Amino acid sequence: MNQKLHSTGKQIADKADQALTQMGGVLQKAAGQLEAGSQYLNDSRVSDMQADLTNLIRKYPAQALLAGLSLGFLTGAVLSRR
Repeated sequence: MNQKLHSTGKQIADKADQALTQMGGVLQKAAGQLEAGSQYLNDSRVSDMQADLTNLIRKYPAQALLAGLSLGFLTGAVLSRR
């Protein structure tokens, strides 16, 4: 019984270590993306950003429409609760 508890505890600790390692990688990637976004905003003019957004919408029209509808729905939900 004691050996089984020890084995289960070790498995849980190993899974926790794996989860923390994965989470650390995700957080590092997110931090890198935020830094890149900040650099883009600092280095770009509004007209450049507008052109980039237009090109992105032309490249992915369905996803852009879905994102716009989702944003509109969320905005409406937030404003209707006030």
